[in-house]
Amino acid sequence: MSDCCRLLKLTDQLQAEIAAARAGDTHGQFPILDIIGNLRDEAGARTGKAELAAACAQAWERVVKIVESGAPFQAEDVLWLKNLLAQVQALAGATGSSAVAILPAPVTTASTAPETTAPITPPPAAPEISLEELPLTLNLGEDLELLREFIAESREHLDNIERGVLVLEAQPDDAETLNTVFRAFHTFKGGAGFLNLIPINRLAHVLESLLDLARQGKLVIDATVIELILRGRDVLKQFLDEIDGQIAGARPVQATIIPTALLKTEVQEVIEGKPRITAAGPAKVESAAAAVEISGAKIEPAPVKSAAPEASEPPRAIVPAVDAGEANRANVQQTGGMVKVDTAKLDGLLDLVGEMVIAQSLVGQNLGQLAGLDPQFARNIAQLGRITKELQRVSMSLRMVPIRGVFQKMSRVVRDLGAKQKKKVQFTTHGEETELDRGVVEELNDPLLHMIRNSMDHGIESPEQRKAAGKPETGTLLLRAYHQGGNIVVEVEDDGAGLNKEKILKKAIERGLTTANAALTDDEIYHFIFAAGFSTADKVTDLSGRGVGLDVVRRNIERLRGQVSISSKPGHGTLFRMSLPLTLAIIDGFIVKVGDERYIIPTLSVRESFRPQPGMVTVIQNKAEVVNVRGRIIPLLRLNETFGLTKTKSEVTDGIVVVVEAGTDSRCLLVDGLLHKQEVVIKNLNDMMVHKNPLLAGAAILGDGRVGLILDVNALVHLESQSLVSHAPALTLGTATA
Repeated sequence: MSDCCRLLKLTDQLQAEIAAARAGDTHGQFPILDIIGNLRDEAGARTGKAELAAACAQAWERVVKIVESGAPFQAEDVLWLKNLLAQVQALAGATGSSAVAILPAPVTTASTAPETTAPITPPPAAPEISLEELPLTLNLGEDLELLREFIAESREHLDNIERGVLVLEAQPDDAETLNTVFRAFHTFKGGAGFLNLIPINRLAHVLESLLDLARQGKLVIDATVIELILRGRDVLKQFLDEIDGQIAGARPVQATIIPTALLKTEVQEVIEGKPRITAAGPAKVESAAAAVEISGAKIEPAPVKSAAPEASEPPRAIVPAVDAGEANRANVQQTGGMVKVDTAKLDGLLDLVGEMVIAQSLVGQNLGQLAGLDPQFARNIAQLGRITKELQRVSMSLRMVPIRGVFQKMSRVVRDLGAKQKKKVQFTTHGEETELDRGVVEELNDPLLHMIRNSMDHGIESPEQRKAAGKPETGTLLLRAYHQGGNIVVEVEDDGAGLNKEKILKKAIERGLTTANAALTDDEIYHFIFAAGFSTADKVTDLSGRGVGLDVVRRNIERLRGQVSISSKPGHGTLFRMSLPLTLAIIDGFIVKVGDERYIIPTLSVRESFRPQPGMVTVIQNKAEVVNVRGRIIPLLRLNETFGLTKTKSEVTDGIVVVVEAGTDSRCLLVDGLLHKQEVVIKNLNDMMVHKNPLLAGAAILGDGRVGLILDVNALVHLESQSLVSHAPALTLGTATA
């Protein structure tokens, strides 16, 4: 594509996005930012376009401020954008705006990586597509519940399609996986036809026809076919997002056009064996772009990825090879008896079961105090208690879901980033069956996405760099999950260049985060990368440079009361480790007594407990107490002093020491006594509590009806000073007595 055509195409895309910009809405901010950045870069490399480059550079800075503020467009912003468009069109040499033939901007979904930007041969003529588009019209009055069910089922189909296509990319002869993907498109087509969703029906039909040829052995599944199917999947997801938005009221209920004609034309050409006609364009990294209103309907740019030239295919990320047949059969077995339930109803059920367990426990205790109780009645009460506990266990397991879905999304991210950056990567996952609370799974997607992008962009080197360093050209990226000490640990490990400690420290000093003469450990230096706005990138790209990626990781993990740690070795790679507590699940804990209060320590965090003997406890520097546990010196924390409690045992030898662990670190907690072990349902502390103590993970109602506070072992182990909580009012613990 000529330089002039490139600038004009970017100008047309900018026109489409600005036409959709609305005051009071954030829709379209990221696409506009990226298009302006691409215009700036293109103009800067062209002779005679210095004025255009300068205008776009200035505009880019303003849009960055709008995006980083998190605020929607204001009226003056929209007016400024329209004036900017006129200026850009004049400087780029555009003769006017195109109201009909708007080439769609390549976009990816929020859960996927930036798309491939491999150059392609410019087509002789792009087909006119706008007049062929059909609007998507919803009948919310009659089909509301059916549409909701269609969305839920279709999202599962899209996940199966993406997973299957990635398997086919590595194993194109896998007939069972091919049939699974074909059936998913077939079901998608049937559901859309039943609801009269014509654009979805026709796109799914043409993709189904493409796969049918492959099933018949008349078409070889190559990079072109894989790319078309993935693009089709992304467009279908955009349709679902639009329907979901209209149902939820987040988008206006109106006829919507998402361009599909170009994609269908390319698929049809492959089916007929004709040379493909494609539209080249810059890749984007943001979510679905804003809509353009044309003749009362809304046109949304559909995801379009540039296919790599067949003669010179760039390196691709290698997704882990799996037994697709077994995976598909497992999916059939798992979903065969599945019933979809509204999450609000599920949460209501869990709350009621929790209340029933408490009531049963209270009844059992009261009956136990009665004299002359009938033995048969006592046995019946005991049986009721066992059934109630089993019901609680089963109901709590309903909240637990495998982390597999999040891991599978990362496969697509690695694939697309590897193709975009021309890097060879072997991506492997372990622990996909690890279960954790669905609330944690939902919050985990963004941190993992940013960490994977960081490893691909900053960690894994190019094949040339790896070869020069004596490494294999194919890098490795490992994603694994496992249980440890009552927590879920998720690790992202690469064998790339590792973190540049000197560069990070220099940047931290420049930003005033530390001083040049500060004595810092490697771990402290590495953690600077989590600071807001911190970046060591030499230039801002669509992947990095703004310093927001790892900041998102830190904030999301802290919101889950988890921790992130880093270990890195220059030239050998980096390991990011996220430790996430299961605070939303049922907890098996030790009930301990401190004064008149009751606290709960998660059982999986307890290593041992004992009554200390004289001489085991030593005071260091007249301040810190440590306990000698079989030759290992462990710091001692008196919970009565930490929480400001009275009426407790003052002598260490009169109490009980509980040794708790968080990762590789340990701490001794001094309590007055161990009462018993009990499974409790965690109740989150009210966010409106002004003095919510950071050492508490939640609360639970005990068997006697009293409220016990659950200790955050991770926070206790890493508590550096009691001053953090010594001034917290005792009212924080006032709810411990019901």
